[in-house]
Amino acid sequence: MTERLKLTLLSFACCNPKLGVHDKAYVERIREALAKLNAEADIELVHATDAMMSKRYGFMSDIIPLFDKYGQAVTPALFVNQKLELYGGVPTVEKLEQVFSKHLAMP
Repeated sequence: MTERLKLTLLSFACCNPKLGVHDKAYVERIREALAKLNAEADIELVHATDAMMSKRYGFMSDIIPLFDKYGQAVTPALFVNQKLELYGGVPTVEKLEQVFSKHLAMP
C-alpha cells in the first residue's frame, strides 16, 4: 500500500475572509486529484495566524521570502509532506495529480 500523504494548506482567510472560497475550491480539487490517483492523504487547513503562533508549523518558513515579496497573493499555498509545492492560487486537478504522483513515487 502506498504511503499516506500529509497535505497542509496555508490560508490567509483569517485575515481576509473573502479568500475562504478559494480554500474550499482547493480542498475539493485536492480530493478529486486524490480520488483519480486512488491515493489517501491527511488534509489540514492552517490559517496564517495559527502558523505564526505554533512551532508545529515551522516547516512553513519556506514561504516567508515569497510572502515578503508578493504578500498574501502567495496563498493558498500547499505543502506536501512538509515541503512547499504550490503557492498563489488554486491549481488544476491535473497539476495536483502531478505533484501528488511525484511524492507517491518517492521511496
